[in-house]
Amino acid sequence: MKPKIKSFALNEISSRLADSTNILMMIPSQLFGFMKYENQAGHKGEILKANALIQIEEQLISDVSSLAFFYNPDLQLASWIESTIFESMAKSLDGLDAEITMIPEHYLIQGQGDTLFIRDNSFIAAFDNHSGFGGNLDILSDYLGTIDSNSFNTNEFLLVADTASAKNYFPEHKKIKQQNLTDLHRTLLQHQNLSAWNLFQRKISLRFLKLKFKLSSIETSLIAASVLIILIAPLMINAALLSSITSYQSNTMEIFRQLNPNFTRLVNPKAQIDDLTREVPLQNANPIQNLEALSYIERLVDESIEKIDIDLMQRSVSVTVQNLPSYKLALMQEAIKIGSASIDSKGLLENSNGLSGTLLINYESD
Repeated sequence: MKPKIKSFALNEISSRLADSTNILMMIPSQLFGFMKYENQAGHKGEILKANALIQIEEQLISDVSSLAFFYNPDLQLASWIESTIFESMAKSLDGLDAEITMIPEHYLIQGQGDTLFIRDNSFIAAFDNHSGFGGNLDILSDYLGTIDSNSFNTNEFLLVADTASAKNYFPEHKKIKQQNLTDLHRTLLQHQNLSAWNLFQRKISLRFLKLKFKLSSIETSLIAASVLIILIAPLMINAALLSSITSYQSNTMEIFRQLNPNFTRLVNPKAQIDDLTREVPLQNANPIQNLEALSYIERLVDESIEKIDIDLMQRSVSVTVQNLPSYKLALMQEAIKIGSASIDSKGLLENSNGLSGTLLINYESD
C-alpha cells in the first residue's frame, strides 16, 4: 500500500488526521542534538539522561532540565530536543485513536553510511554514527564546511537525489542513488526496528479513552465519576480512621482525668491505667447464694404480684402484691425456706380479696 504524504500546520493535525489509523511523523533532525553513547551501566530515566548529557553540558545552549531526552539502545544513540517543542507535537497527536510513530527525519536514509538526501529546496543528512541534520538547501554548503573532514568525506558520501538536483549541487560526485521520498517512506515503514525507535509515548487521557472505546457522553461521565470515587475513597477512609483515633484518644484522656485530674499525657495506656487504679479497692462480688435464691423468686409468678425490686447489695427483694391469697403466701414461705432466706410479711394488709402490700425477702450469705 502506497503511503500518503501530507503537510499540515501543527494545530490542524488532530482534526485533519482524525480518521487515520497509522500515523508516522518525521521530526526535522535539526531540532535534535545527537551523541554516540554506550550505556554500559544500563541506566534508565533521569539517571541515564544525567550521565549522558554531563559529557557535553558545556556545549548545550539550553538548560538540561528543559530538554526531553531519548536513548536508542539499538543504535547506541542519545538524542535530545527542547521539551516545549516536542510536547507541542506529541499533544497534537495524543487524542487520536491511531498507531503513532514519531522519529527524527534522517532515519529515512540512515543505515547506509554517510548519506545526503536532496529534495526540492531541502536536504537531509545522515551520518555513519546515526546522527543527522537537515534544513534548507541555501545553507547546505556552509553546513558541510562545518563538518570535520576526518568524520565526513565529501567525496565518499552517498547522494540520494534526482539527476537534475545531483548535477546542480554536486556535478562531479560519483556515488549517486536515485530514490524518491515515497520509496524512502515505504522502506522505513517496513523496518523491523521502527517501533523501538519510536519517540512517542501516549498519555492516557479521558479524551483518548472516549475515542478508543467509542464511549457516549453518559458512559464517559459514569467512568469519570467512578474514577473520582476510587481516588477520593482512600482519603475519606483515612479521614474516618483519623477521626476515630482522635475520638478514642480524647475519650481515653477523659477517663484518665476522672481518675487523676492532674493527668496530662497518654504514653502507655495499659501501664498507666494499672498505676492509677492500684489504690482503688476491689468491689466485693455478690455471693452465688443470692443468685440461687433469686432463681426461686423467678418461679413465683402470680397475677397478684405487681412489682419486684431486687437489691443485691442489701441482699433483699421487695415484692409488691395486690389481693394475694393466703395459701399462695404460705407456698412462697415454704419455697423460700429451702434456701438461706426469710420472708417478712409485716407489710401486708388483709382484706376481703386477700393480702395486699409489700413482702420483704432477706438473704443471708454463708
